[in-house]
Amino acid sequence: MVSVLRKQCDTRSEIANECLIPWYVIGVIAIICAATLVLIAFLGPIGQEIIQYRTSQSGVWQIAGQDLTNLLLIAPILLIGGILCLARRAGSKSLLILTPITLMYTGLSMGIGQEWSNSAYNGNIEDYWWLFGILIVGGLILLLGSLSMFTEADAPDFKLRGLRIYVGFMTVFFLLFAVMWISQIQQVTNTGDLPDGSYKAAPTAFWTIRYLDLGISIPLGFLALFLMLSKPKKAYSILLLFFGFFITIGTSVDMMAVVQVLNGDMEAAKEGLFIFPVLTFLSYGGLFYLVKDKLLQGVFKSSEIQLKDQITGKDYSRKKK
Repeated sequence: MVSVLRKQCDTRSEIANECLIPWYVIGVIAIICAATLVLIAFLGPIGQEIIQYRTSQSGVWQIAGQDLTNLLLIAPILLIGGILCLARRAGSKSLLILTPITLMYTGLSMGIGQEWSNSAYNGNIEDYWWLFGILIVGGLILLLGSLSMFTEADAPDFKLRGLRIYVGFMTVFFLLFAVMWISQIQQVTNTGDLPDGSYKAAPTAFWTIRYLDLGISIPLGFLALFLMLSKPKKAYSILLLFFGFFITIGTSVDMMAVVQVLNGDMEAAKEGLFIFPVLTFLSYGGLFYLVKDKLLQGVFKSSEIQLKDQITGKDYSRKKK
């Protein structure tokens, strides 16, 4: 039992030795990325509207939904994870591992996906390129740093029966996701536009998102499902990385759809209003499956300490420290 706990990086010295990147660098970068997301939201469409994006009105509403998710979900994860990392707490890695791919995806999609060649869209996002650059570089540093914090000892034991059922459901919805995007690409190649006219309004954004999703998001999804069945313990940290991406980007897409619907945006994909919430729900379920044993261990350990305090009449947790 003692050897297992040592492998789990429970002590400060072990955290420092295991990380490829110094723990204090990881902690500071996480906090900087959190502050950057908050600043982008403050300067964007839900804040002061200082950043003017070169995209359609529908695209601006989608960015507003993403900024809301950044404020309510991703920035808090980074801030708490960064503070815990600077305090050299082992639990920081379980938070920080959830964010790197989403940070890089956000930075790339915001930079590449603007309608740069369309003079009808005026904007000044190029003046704030460095904010999105921070997300890309910060995501890369957090990717390398958080992955190096994990060992096989961190992975719980998995029961394959329930895992196979879950993987089956996820596979179906990932296929539906892929088919939805491919069908839209087919429509564009055949007719030159989508029925709602959204392609002609923002073609660069269209191709950026389709390339990123069909080239990164969906392949990562299938790879994660394969690893869940084949090597869940060896690939545990990678699974957390992938499912962290799925829940954060999935929540962003759902929030985008909410903002679009509230504003009467006809460009909101009707198929996506069903597929994306289900994928997000299943992704949260998958992440919970990966961490439920650790959550139960934490609850059990806390109850054990409280019980000892009651029996001995002393503050056992302080004594233990």
